[in-house]
Amino acid sequence: MNPSENAQMSLESPFKSHLYTNYIPTDPEISQIGTHLLPHEAELARLDALIQDLCAQRDRVKNYVDSHKALISHPRRLPQDILEEIFLACLPTAHNAVMSLAEPPLLLGRICSRWRSIAFALPRLWSSLHVHVDYVQWHEERVAAIDEWLKRASPVPLSISVHGIDGPGSFDDAVVDILTGLSSYWCTLHLSKLTNEAVSSLAAKNAPALSDIAIHLRDDFEEDKESPFLASRFLLGKNQPRISVVTVDPPSFVPTTPFMWSHITDLSLERAHSASEPWDGFFDMATAYRLFKGCPCLRSLKLHISATYPVRVEPNVGPLIVSSLETLSIENDSTTAAAFENFIDNLIMPQLTKFCLVNSNNDNSYSNLVEPSVFERLTDRSPLVSEITLKLLSSRSTVDVLCGLEHMAHMSKLTIVLWPSDDHGFDPEIDYDQYALLAILSPGSPSNPVHALEDFSLNHDSLLRKHGRNSFGNIYVTAVAFADFTSNFGCRARRFRRLRGR
Repeated sequence: MNPSENAQMSLESPFKSHLYTNYIPTDPEISQIGTHLLPHEAELARLDALIQDLCAQRDRVKNYVDSHKALISHPRRLPQDILEEIFLACLPTAHNAVMSLAEPPLLLGRICSRWRSIAFALPRLWSSLHVHVDYVQWHEERVAAIDEWLKRASPVPLSISVHGIDGPGSFDDAVVDILTGLSSYWCTLHLSKLTNEAVSSLAAKNAPALSDIAIHLRDDFEEDKESPFLASRFLLGKNQPRISVVTVDPPSFVPTTPFMWSHITDLSLERAHSASEPWDGFFDMATAYRLFKGCPCLRSLKLHISATYPVRVEPNVGPLIVSSLETLSIENDSTTAAAFENFIDNLIMPQLTKFCLVNSNNDNSYSNLVEPSVFERLTDRSPLVSEITLKLLSSRSTVDVLCGLEHMAHMSKLTIVLWPSDDHGFDPEIDYDQYALLAILSPGSPSNPVHALEDFSLNHDSLLRKHGRNSFGNIYVTAVAFADFTSNFGCRARRFRRLRGR
């Protein structure tokens, strides 16, 4: 059969009426069908062979074209400095780089020899590294890879995070030796759950470039009274690093005898929950005052306090002046409003601009322990406060607290996180406190006590579930159908927009 005949081969079947049916052919019909298909099967085999040959020819031509196109591709012609910037933009921004072949920077070295040579010769590409103890424990080749990684970064500043493990086990001494040998390049150092020995080894090094240190200590860490952790050598660099410590007993880091730590300017002492001692770890008033007094250069401070009764800073001495403090964040577990009010009453912070107050008591019955008078006293002692954040107060107590904000002439930003609702969620027909709160702060409301307010954020988990998110105007409101409640309270909805996912 020649090609012209193949092209004209009829595909009209004598069994067309039976195709795609349940018809069962007879024995003679089966023989007839087999004979009918012989030339068609031969043609199908010929076409398959032709397709295979054409595909092979296409692949050869395509490889030829692709290999020549690669010579003129845009990435090949990119200048090295631009390629380096692209490589740097590939690095993760939410965390340090990890030792994975599927992620930059290691991935960039697997594309081609040129990219590999550029990547390996770019120190900034290797200047961050996250290490988990489980990844390197008992693996000498991985320890060697850490050493090689960090040597590629020389001499740029390093951002290193190391995550250890709770319970038995120790951090590999070889890795500690690598990190301590590069202490002069530390810029950011985040350590979590390392052994006390590893922390001590790192803390004893001189780190002149260190600007940010965050440490989550293990539960068995014990403060050395003779050599306080906050006076460790690696914190005494010229950059006065931001210091964040999470531990089960933050007050133990404050000496009981007079001290002077001028190197501490930005400090966060957070309480880690301990299953064995769930109620410990809060600062009493006296310890908090010692911390203020011993750190005269503080610009930012975060701590957890608990007070059961008012105290004086020192007998026959007036309020403590904290002249340089600009940001104060407090988690309050006090049992009386008078005790916390007394704490504020004994501090004068003339440069304070940001104040955050968190109710850390899980009992909603304690959510009204902040009286309006606290903010009146805060205004008297810190007249420059412009940003206030209130977290985990009940909606009704928050409405009451607003009365104390009327004297804050400079306050332009207010953020409120209301107490989480119960499992039944928020019912707007039953509880109008949240609506009242927003109605009071409306720009058109005559009862608005905060006349300079520009940014307002309200966050409530049940409101979020009930109404979703939208936006309008200049003041931020999270997940509230503002138009629904403003009519109920006689307020005009103007220039408002809802906060997106705070």
